Amino acid sequence: MADSWDDMRRAKEEQFFAEQNKAALERMKTRKTASTRACPICSKPMEQQALMGVIIDVCPANDGVWLDSGELEEIVNAAQGGSKIEGESWFGSFFKNLYKK
Repeated sequence: MADSWDDMRRAKEEQFFAEQNKAALERMKTRKTASTRACPICSKPMEQQALMGVIIDVCPANDGVWLDSGELEEIVNAAQGGSKIEGESWFGSFFKNLYKK
């Protein structure tokens, strides 16, 4: 019985974050200043990705992740709402979701 509750909770959590990511991507599309940022390490253009409803900058060349002011706090708050997933901390879950393609 506990497994079915965990599965249901996990499915609802994944659905919530999928909806948050979709909303973040829509906000990203409507930004008027859609200029791409250059990676501070390799100077190549970075891509924007939605993670837990927060738009972050990722360098496809070296997998660097860059956060603007306040984005880490938003990610932490979103992740703490889900507590632990299969024995993982929110921090481990963050990186697992970040590099999921």
